[in-house]
Amino acid sequence: MNKRAWPVVTRGLFLLWLFGVVIAYYVVHKPLALANVLAVGGAVAGLGGAGLLIALGTGIGLLLLQRVDMTPVSHLVWAAAVGLGVVSLVGLALGAVGLLRPWLLWLLTVVGLSIFGQRFWRALRAAWVDPTWRPQGQFETFLAGYCGLTMSLALVWALAPPVAWDGLVYHLTVPKLFLATGWVSHPLDLPYLGFPQLLEMLFAWGMGLVGEQAAAPIHWFYGLLAGLSLVTAGRRWLRGTAGWLAAAVLFTARSIVLLVGWPYVDIGLLLYVTLAFLSLVRFLEDDLQSRRWLALSGVLAGLALSTKYTALALLPALGLAFLSQALRARFRARDLQFAIRSLFLLCSVAVVIWSPWLLKNFLLTGNPTYPFFFGGVHWDDWRAWWYDRPGTGLLYTEPWRLFTAPWDATVWGVEGATGYSATIGPLLLGFLPFLMLVWRWLPAAQRRWLRTTLVFCGVLYGFWLWGVARTALLHQTRLLFPAFGLLALIVGAVVEGLRSLPHRPLDVEWLARAIVLGVLGLTLVATFLSTAQARPLGVLLGHESRDEFLARRLGWYYAAVEYINRELFPDAVVLFLWEPRSYHCLVNCRPDALLDRFLDATHLQGPHADAIAASWRAEGGTHVLFYRQGYEVIHDAGFDPLTDDDVATLDELRRHELQEVRSFGDAYVLYRLRE
Repeated sequence: MNKRAWPVVTRGLFLLWLFGVVIAYYVVHKPLALANVLAVGGAVAGLGGAGLLIALGTGIGLLLLQRVDMTPVSHLVWAAAVGLGVVSLVGLALGAVGLLRPWLLWLLTVVGLSIFGQRFWRALRAAWVDPTWRPQGQFETFLAGYCGLTMSLALVWALAPPVAWDGLVYHLTVPKLFLATGWVSHPLDLPYLGFPQLLEMLFAWGMGLVGEQAAAPIHWFYGLLAGLSLVTAGRRWLRGTAGWLAAAVLFTARSIVLLVGWPYVDIGLLLYVTLAFLSLVRFLEDDLQSRRWLALSGVLAGLALSTKYTALALLPALGLAFLSQALRARFRARDLQFAIRSLFLLCSVAVVIWSPWLLKNFLLTGNPTYPFFFGGVHWDDWRAWWYDRPGTGLLYTEPWRLFTAPWDATVWGVEGATGYSATIGPLLLGFLPFLMLVWRWLPAAQRRWLRTTLVFCGVLYGFWLWGVARTALLHQTRLLFPAFGLLALIVGAVVEGLRSLPHRPLDVEWLARAIVLGVLGLTLVATFLSTAQARPLGVLLGHESRDEFLARRLGWYYAAVEYINRELFPDAVVLFLWEPRSYHCLVNCRPDALLDRFLDATHLQGPHADAIAASWRAEGGTHVLFYRQGYEVIHDAGFDPLTDDDVATLDELRRHELQEVRSFGDAYVLYRLRE
């Protein structure tokens, strides 16, 4: 052998030995099991699928808004919000002709990214180096770090299998139904199928690409956009640390952080409401000349209406905010006529953007605003009363509590509990009154902006309080969340404005910032501990299977549904009683969406168990899943009108018309309808 070749051969043999030892070792001592790889791969796929959809929507929005003058970060935020709305409407159009199919969604995504992808990456690079969002100084760095950690914890939940209540009731059930057939339809008695579905259609697109794990990350991205919109708005209108303060204050509301990680729509609505208002302010600042910003405000208002019916309060709020600023300095007939024409344009654009969802409802149910106002399929006056419950609000029960609503919602409100059912943190209520203290120290431009913001938020609050006064079913802080972004900006302006106060004899500004830091620290600890207790990382890393995670988080409900999926014949039709969640069903499960299936049957059939059972059989029902615990809680609460006759009819129904198949603890009972 050549002397020069011998060293190469010997070194190669030693390296082969080393490779052999390492490979043999890891064949026996596997660092990753297949379950770990699949779990991590599923999470990455979900995030990737959502990312593709977001990049597509943002690229489209960048093309549409290329002539709008904004900083790079603001351009990215506004473009993403508008472009995702366009993608949702494309999904609706596909579903209208039966083409909401995964293969076509993939094709459109790939083609769209090939067209708009380069534009998106250029805008992303420009936004990354944009100084308007980057934290300046230690205080802003801490605020940004808090927001980043909070959003990271929310992302963990977004990537985990879905367990949040409304997600399983309709936010995921709706896109699942659409994807099953390729059609946008109204196939069962689920009133939420008539709700605006901008985000649900985005969920359907993401689920068509990679499955259910893409849905919640889409909503998480809206949370990211909401935070960035506050940061950039603070930089433009309020200066100093107000923007990062506002983002941090928003994320001290633990219910909002939870929503960011769930497949819900509330954060999308918060973003669209915030951007619609900020666009209107930009129009007012441009000497009432730039119609582009006015039209953009109308577009964003239309997208808000396409997200949730509670956005109906948005147009009156925009109108009064517009009038409060546009006509403040001079009230002449010409100015009033101009204001009316401008508001008409804004409202017209909003209704045009909203109209595809109204048309969808009209064609499927006969009611453009289904299920409200005009009835429609599966709907009558009794169900309208049941869903609304007028006369049960605080005005009729405890009217004095309408004056203490902010205190009660803040101090006594707890996520998931009765009452206001949300945890919103102490900073909004704590700092908003300080605006009176700092008002005269603020620059005139800031006061003008804050005055318009207060009018806007005041209208939203008035509509919310009217709902709380009228019916107990609207006694939810979550319905006021669309105003929280702008309220957080007001708090940011207040804390920043405290710097103008004399530091002696009491340095209020230093104490206020210390309180903010303390609240952020306590909120972060509480969020981290609750996440650690729930252990979502286990399922993301493959240490716990999806079924094990869902069984642990959903309890007997998941056990009952899994039994139905496994044991019942494929054409079984299961009617749920007092259980509205049907997302995990693989057979034909018909949820009790409004918890009224039994009482609606007694309303139509009278207190006759045999007639009720016959009507259910006529619907095609073969089985009944009875949520016994849910029924008992509702019966004991006494809010629903369950009479003694109703209870007797239910007992007779269970004894004579239903045959028990299996019980699941003391929570659920599965019955078969007797022939």
